[in-house]
Amino acid sequence: MGKYKVIHEDIENIDKEKVAKRTQLSLIAIVLIVLGVAMLIAGAAFEDPNSSLPSTLFIVGAVILLAGIIKFFVSRSCYVYLPTKSRLKLHTVYYDVKVSDDVQNGLSMKRFDDLTRLQQQKDNGVKVETMLSADGEFAATQVLEYVPYTFEAITPVMCFYGEDARKLKAALKI
Repeated sequence: MGKYKVIHEDIENIDKEKVAKRTQLSLIAIVLIVLGVAMLIAGAAFEDPNSSLPSTLFIVGAVILLAGIIKFFVSRSCYVYLPTKSRLKLHTVYYDVKVSDDVQNGLSMKRFDDLTRLQQQKDNGVKVETMLSADGEFAATQVLEYVPYTFEAITPVMCFYGEDARKLKAALKI
């Protein structure tokens, strides 16, 4: 056990031409930065020395600008299936540890009907992690087993395309 990398570490190396990591630029961050700068300029351009409005604009503008900068640098990254430009989303399904071999065989031999017959559990000994594209054209899946204190990968990452990916999605009920 533990000889395979988990799906999060290995997804980019599986199929470099078809899966890539993309960083999303946050429109909210850009709006906050522009709004913060505008408030700073408005606060500096205010002429009335007896008003507390310039300092209020300056403080609020600085806070908004700082929030925008933080949001910009903490932008989210995601994996994309390049042929269809579809985002991948991680889904997790659990099974009882007694059916671990059945889950592994069903995935490796593409017998997805066998998976539909297996009873899914909640937070149990076998975990199936699947990264599925939004359009259902791609699925990367891996089986992990609970070893005290952590889940360890017991299969390599398996990729399915087209009809196989859609059958897997239906079998795992995601």
